[in-house]
Amino acid sequence: MTGAAVELHSELNGWARTLLIVLRRAPGQVCVLFALAWLALPWSAAAIAVAVAVFALCRLWARRHPRLVARVLGPVRGWRLRWQLTSRWEEICRRCGLAGPEVPAIRSTRARWPHVQLLVRPILGQTLRDFENAGEAVRVGVGASGLRVEADGLRDVLLTLTIGDELSLPFTAEPRPCVDSLATVRMGRCEDGSPWDMSIGPHTLVAGCSGSGKGSLFWSFAFGLAPAVRDGRVQLHGIDLKGGMEILMGADLFTTSATNAAEAVVVLELLVVRMRERAQTYAGRLRSHTPSVDEPLHVVMIDELAALTAYCPERDLQRRAENAINLLCSQGRAPGFMVFACLQDPRKEVIPSRGLFTQMVGLRLKDLSETSMVLGEAAVHGGAHCHRITRDSPGTGYVLPENGGHPIRVRAGFASDEDIRAVAAQYATPVRLHIEVPPVAEFEPRPRRSRTSGVAP
Repeated sequence: MTGAAVELHSELNGWARTLLIVLRRAPGQVCVLFALAWLALPWSAAAIAVAVAVFALCRLWARRHPRLVARVLGPVRGWRLRWQLTSRWEEICRRCGLAGPEVPAIRSTRARWPHVQLLVRPILGQTLRDFENAGEAVRVGVGASGLRVEADGLRDVLLTLTIGDELSLPFTAEPRPCVDSLATVRMGRCEDGSPWDMSIGPHTLVAGCSGSGKGSLFWSFAFGLAPAVRDGRVQLHGIDLKGGMEILMGADLFTTSATNAAEAVVVLELLVVRMRERAQTYAGRLRSHTPSVDEPLHVVMIDELAALTAYCPERDLQRRAENAINLLCSQGRAPGFMVFACLQDPRKEVIPSRGLFTQMVGLRLKDLSETSMVLGEAAVHGGAHCHRITRDSPGTGYVLPENGGHPIRVRAGFASDEDIRAVAAQYATPVRLHIEVPPVAEFEPRPRRSRTSGVAP
């Protein structure tokens, strides 16, 4: 069956079950209703049938285009919630602990899908923290899906309630036909339905539990750069210590591919050498890099960073990898070298260079402390609740804008295996380098000291 046929079958089954339930619970009332309608107007049965058919078609259209329906009905929901808030504001404040002898005054309201904003003037003795502490109670009380609390000027508090979820439905990651500017890359959508464009250049760290959708961000980033990869302005270097299960699916996109720690260290140290050479050529002439075919942007994409910096059993390789990553993150942006890494555990013990990543994306995390590690406490108070993201929305997370504003809820597109293979074949890189791992020098075993004399035999 096609997708439309499946949806039609499901919708008809739902209506049939509903009709059977109504007939089973009130068969007499239903028969009397239809009899009266038939006696009143002989053509009323046909009118009812037409009305039911129109309503069913509208329901099918709504199921086929839920995002469009949400946008059409969103303003109505926003106006309704704004009316409820203003009419019940005194009761909400008293029950949520925001009222004293007086009630905080609402200075203005605004409804714009999918948000409703209230500008509130706190009473004497109240602070922003009081509204942050009561935020969850207010959100649950009014039935909003999210609430952000932030200061507005010196005295007022801005409450932004989210009444809809543009990110509830998954969508497919698709490369753009061409990329003229390499300032940003299209990753997915923001919570208001607008495109999510992530900056290219800042070293990016994506943190999330297993199954949180790190692969969606990984391939959305690669898809966004794919046209520039084919043109030769960008070279991707993939590192995947899970044997290449992730990056080898789209191997044609990567100039170099490393599937073990030894190959990863060779790639990282090679890029450090090229970074220093380019920085020397730029010295006294340029202060920033512009991607071109002759001098492409080099992007290191690491699938699981902790496997290289914390879980690698070979200490020498781990030390060399950490040193190379630190050099790339601290010196690579100006000459055109970027690191895009994903990991599950954001603790400093696992990723010592976490502070060198200036662009963070928090997917679903285990608890509040991990959210604070990734995005900071101010982002948590501003509404970034990575620990509350559900398992059925992979690829959903929070990012902090470069202008220092409030955290933004975003979602990356889903990339299937077939999509990855197709994009890799269509946008294959013109430059491929084979990584050769130098043989490990064999050292003679150190002589063991004698326990009796303390002198080596």
